[in-house]
Amino acid sequence: MKTQNKRFVSLKGHKGIRQDTKTGNYQARKYIDGKEYSESFSKISQALKWKNEFHPSLKEKEEILNESTHRFNGVETVYKFEDIWNLYREQHLPSISPQSRSDVLKRANKIAPKLVKYRMVHINAKVLDSVVKELVNEASKEAHNKRHSFDKELQTLRAILNWYKENYDAMFVLPILKRHYIAGTIKKKIKSTKKMTISEVKKFFEAIEDEFWRDFAEIHFFMAGRVQEPAGLQVKSVDFKNRILSVCDVSVWGRDKKFMYLKEIPKNGEERLVHLNDRMIEILKRRIEDRSSLCEYFRESDGKRLDFVFHLSGEPLTYRQIQHHYNRALKRAGLWPDFKATHILRKAMANIVRENMGLDAAQAVGGWKSRDVVEKIYTNSAPTELNKSAVSLVEEMMFKK
Repeated sequence: MKTQNKRFVSLKGHKGIRQDTKTGNYQARKYIDGKEYSESFSKISQALKWKNEFHPSLKEKEEILNESTHRFNGVETVYKFEDIWNLYREQHLPSISPQSRSDVLKRANKIAPKLVKYRMVHINAKVLDSVVKELVNEASKEAHNKRHSFDKELQTLRAILNWYKENYDAMFVLPILKRHYIAGTIKKKIKSTKKMTISEVKKFFEAIEDEFWRDFAEIHFFMAGRVQEPAGLQVKSVDFKNRILSVCDVSVWGRDKKFMYLKEIPKNGEERLVHLNDRMIEILKRRIEDRSSLCEYFRESDGKRLDFVFHLSGEPLTYRQIQHHYNRALKRAGLWPDFKATHILRKAMANIVRENMGLDAAQAVGGWKSRDVVEKIYTNSAPTELNKSAVSLVEEMMFKK
């Protein structure tokens, strides 16, 4: 009977190394996480070196370096953008509000699919040049596209990459540059600097035919707040005895502009107190006495039933309802299209106060933390009544006395 020779023979004293009897080469083998890896060498010293030093992550890094045609961004070679996007959704998104989470997902889902094929170390400014160009080309082909730019998508991507840099690779360089925002601009958005005057605000109120919506608009105006604040106003936040209204609850609307939940803190993170003038007291008493239907929504923190000052048969207001009645009144008053939507009343109140009482008073009435925001965005830089009085006083002192 003919004996069959073994193809490989083990070498004494060298565990994991065996010799190929046909070629004379030395094969090194090792197991990592239950998986076998092997490599053949012409010299035993090479096989021993490989066995001592080899790790699959090092081989992967070498392959990445070889295939890379541009500068290596960072030192962490394991992750692809798809991995980081999944980690970001699992670890970070649950920590932010549902509304913010919805916004992030909406914006990221526009740009993330363009990057999933890239490793993080390959994402640089040139890659983003091509991604932004692709987004703009797609948008230009869409019929009735109202998009002005991809600024928000780029801001969301910046947040994701910053999170990656902070948690996984401190050497990663953020590749988003000013040129990407410029390249992502489809058409210039013209921002209106006009603010409604007292007479225009009166015209607007008079053009609202329904008493309920006029009451809502007037409270919105005197609160100098975002429309989510009067929409979320609860009965418990109104103190008639001390003539105070507490701004602490805010309506949150979803993508369909319908009520989702009540956020128990305003946008700037601080409760704000508003003085109740006689007109506000009259309106609020009327609205509170008028509520008869129970609301079927409950507070998330303590489970108590919500009690809206402004509601329709117990149902919280939707943004579409408010926007419809505001725009309809603006058109009827001849103020459209100079003034649109709902933010006009916050700007109007702040601007009227600034013109007559100064910038500090305007900042106080709207609850802004930043004086610059009030000065540059919400009010005009025309001379205020205090400014006029001061200038006239100095003239009187110098030339007329």
